[in-house]
Amino acid sequence: MYSAEVLSQLRSLNWLTQEIRRVPPGSRECALLQNQMDAVRSRLPDSILNYHDGLAAGGKATAAEVAGVTCGGCKTKLPDDLLATLAHPGRFGVCPKCGVFLWAATTQNDPAKMTSKGPTTHPHHR
Repeated sequence: MYSAEVLSQLRSLNWLTQEIRRVPPGSRECALLQNQMDAVRSRLPDSILNYHDGLAAGGKATAAEVAGVTCGGCKTKLPDDLLATLAHPGRFGVCPKCGVFLWAATTQNDPAKMTSKGPTTHPHHR
């Protein structure tokens, strides 16, 4: 799996995790969201999924967008070499302080770009 795909799946998983907390447990919507989460989880490599699960156990998001030169999670200034890696489209890294997966801002045309309503959907994945 390419890093851009992993990043997209992680972002989707984080969004679904937030959404499932907003709906009543046992509801039809909860079941649908859980099915979507299971599908996303099945596409992630075990090592990434295990790392995600360890971070998620604390109830926080496990991925954050870089805010300028700082981690979008803990606001710590990031090392220059990490920022250089994240400058490549589709690349992600890990914050050396809080451990969240990080990605740099992308253009509006990037299909992996998230909105406040969740991940965008590719036309061929509807």
